[in-house]
Amino acid sequence: MDAGAGGGREHPPSLPDRAHKISERLDGLILREAARTGGKSPAYRELADRVNRIAGRSVISRDTIRNLHQATTQKGQSPNPTVETLDWLGLAFGIRCGATYFLDDAKAAVVDEQLLALDALANIRAAAGNAGVIGLAQRASGLSDNSLHMLAALADRLSALEAEASGDGGAAARTTPSGRQEDR
Repeated sequence: MDAGAGGGREHPPSLPDRAHKISERLDGLILREAARTGGKSPAYRELADRVNRIAGRSVISRDTIRNLHQATTQKGQSPNPTVETLDWLGLAFGIRCGATYFLDDAKAAVVDEQLLALDALANIRAAAGNAGVIGLAQRASGLSDNSLHMLAALADRLSALEAEASGDGGAAARTTPSGRQEDR
């Protein structure tokens, strides 16, 4: 009997597929950190230093992080990190499930939802320090869903106009209702 036929068993993803999955998830974490810290992505050396500091020993280099982020080595091969390396890399971004996040779609989806919730909480916390935002929220609390959608659209449009007026040329990023960043 052919080992690949029947049985409903899934085969592990090929090394290039796995490398691209790791790359996409690492890219998302880097972009999220850049957005949180004012738009500057952490350098590979900075990430490697963070990982090694958390581990208390040298477990990753900047070149390894670059290879994982680009899904290829300098020799054009797919990187094949150890589970331990991915565990430490995840911890450097505050993700306790480490390798599982990088390799398991279902676990990554759960963690990504949690990260979106944390981002939303941070935005609420920042807005809570602004008396004008609090007053607007209080006035909007009794509005219908349709009115709330219109108010949100108006706020998005005003943000875009202010970005254009400040010289961003309308390229300001906004968060869509699904939580994704969208360039304008």
